[in-house]
Amino acid sequence: MTTTHWYQRGARKDRSSVFAEDYLQVLMLGVVTALFGLAVLVWPGQTLRLLGIVAGVWLIALGVMRAVTALRSDTSSSRRLLAGVMAVVLLAAGITCVRNAGGGVVVLATLLGLAWLLSGFAMLLVAMPAKESTRGWLSVLGVVSVLVGVAFMLWPGPSLTALVLVSGIGAVLIGAGEVALALRLRAVESGPSPEAETHPR
Repeated sequence: MTTTHWYQRGARKDRSSVFAEDYLQVLMLGVVTALFGLAVLVWPGQTLRLLGIVAGVWLIALGVMRAVTALRSDTSSSRRLLAGVMAVVLLAAGITCVRNAGGGVVVLATLLGLAWLLSGFAMLLVAMPAKESTRGWLSVLGVVSVLVGVAFMLWPGPSLTALVLVSGIGAVLIGAGEVALALRLRAVESGPSPEAETHPR
């Protein structure tokens, strides 16, 4: 008896659908994340309220992008569900950051940690059915994102300076990695169809 997994069905529909998003959306995610990191690091006179607002806008932007993925008709139902859950959580976290921008360093660190954790787990889930040419990129980005999220969640009492540095550096590194992944996806999509896409029955 032949068992067809959800990611195998998606691969037959569209070669690029083995990834969570096409290269353009991954590129946008990377650019937005990197810009958030740079803004956090270089903004003069950094305050907790300002950091909360900037982080909130970033999370809302990510949530909107995930919502777009969830609404795409050419995306598998499992991937749409994953993107939908992430969109709801990211939007809720972003709105909370903006509305309670001065609520405290620990609160902001917890919200950012939750966002990093979810993004990392999503990347790791997407990496499992991905082709070998991009599985490594997704896995590394997922692990780094999870580690940053865990650091935020377990940090007993981070100072504002420490939160700014970790948030900014982490966002720049992960954003740059996502941009590199997007360029890799584009190269794979424009190349010939690999034999690895043919699954045995």
